[in-house]
Amino acid sequence: MRSSVRRLEVERMKMRGTWIKNTVLLLGMTLSGTALLAQQATTPAPEAATQSTAAASGKLHLTMAQKQQLGELRATSRDQAAIIRNDPSLTAAQKQSKLHELRAGTHAQMKSVLTPEQQSAFAERRAEGKARFAAKLGLTPDQQGKLKDLARSNHQQRESVLTNAALSNDQKQAQLSQIRQASKAQMATILSPEQLVKFHQMRRARHHEKLG
Repeated sequence: MRSSVRRLEVERMKMRGTWIKNTVLLLGMTLSGTALLAQQATTPAPEAATQSTAAASGKLHLTMAQKQQLGELRATSRDQAAIIRNDPSLTAAQKQSKLHELRAGTHAQMKSVLTPEQQSAFAERRAEGKARFAAKLGLTPDQQGKLKDLARSNHQQRESVLTNAALSNDQKQAQLSQIRQASKAQMATILSPEQLVKFHQMRRARHHEKLG
């Protein structure tokens, strides 16, 4: 029990300075090419983040009350995620499923905190982010369309597996692995070899940024 509490405290300390930027990113998990590429490596954690604190609070013009609400939701989600990850009674598939449910629930709660105008502003920011991603990789309109279709298909397949009560946890894990492998193979047919290399470089750079 003491070691579990200690692990939770360590996670809280690591994430203490980034709750606003992490909160806002939760609202941007969509069926885009970037979401698909992130899913290839692992299921995105509820506290995954890339946006800066200044950009998050500045462009959305969050009120102090909204920041407090989002912060409370963020802290609750973070603690629940830590508990799930450190629960020895759960299998890897069960943890993945519970984190998926937690992320979806938190996303809906956080979205309800924003006004319609703020949601529109965030949608614009998200579109700008997709455009920058496409520009950096040199994606053509055709490639962007194929990535979006692939992301949508990938998401639907994952949802179907995670919500299928007839499957055992081992079966879910196996099917999710198959979906990831199939997505990687399809990605290789959409992107050129040079674009794939550049994407992996971008992903490594983002990983190092998260590690600080």
